[in-house]
Amino acid sequence: MASIPHDYHMHSEFSIDSDVPIAARCERAIELGLVEICVTDHADFVPASRSNGYYRADAYFAEVERCRAMYGDRVTLRAGVEIGEWHIYPDRASELSDTYPYDVVLGSLHRVGEETVMLPDYFHPRSELEAYEAYYTELLAMVRHGGFDVMAHLDVPKRYGFTVFNRYVSMEYEGMIREVLRAAIERGIGLEINTGTARRTVGEPSPDLEVLHWYRELGGEIITVGSDAHRTEDMAYGF
Repeated sequence: MASIPHDYHMHSEFSIDSDVPIAARCERAIELGLVEICVTDHADFVPASRSNGYYRADAYFAEVERCRAMYGDRVTLRAGVEIGEWHIYPDRASELSDTYPYDVVLGSLHRVGEETVMLPDYFHPRSELEAYEAYYTELLAMVRHGGFDVMAHLDVPKRYGFTVFNRYVSMEYEGMIREVLRAAIERGIGLEINTGTARRTVGEPSPDLEVLHWYRELGGEIITVGSDAHRTEDMAYGF
């Protein structure tokens, strides 16, 4: 089997939305022939969110070190975190990322204002154009603020918007997406290819090939690949 370079987006029992031990991540990576993995559990600071305060960095790093000692000769285990809405909670986000020795810090946007884009309910009161334009406007603000290494799942709302509108076409938002990509390149922020989106009805990763072409045309050079696995069986999905 040809080796797969890395899977830099997955979750473990230290994330509110997963119950997979980090050791199980390492064992599955070895089975798959993954060279490196990074466990990027959610750290969220939205007061109304169930995940606010759930993530425990000390316990996470203790388990990472234990697993490195157990599996380090067979797979490289990187320490990571996925921080949501960085620009809204910059002090707490920076404090976390500066305090601990993370290898990869993902910046993600799951909310627009008080609403999560991770549910079909976000789309129902809006037109397709209104829903995505509001998201990309907020994403641009987050990327311009910066502070993180890699922008996670750039067009993640299509996971759920596709089930409402039965379509998603990147070209219709090209101007806004290119702005986001330019800002990322200027800030030295990488772009993630997230195959977790391909597991949904939309059937394509975040972002799609068209957006990757734009990123390259604009001079983008930093790419990571992540399965966004919350279950063991989804690691390296579609790689």
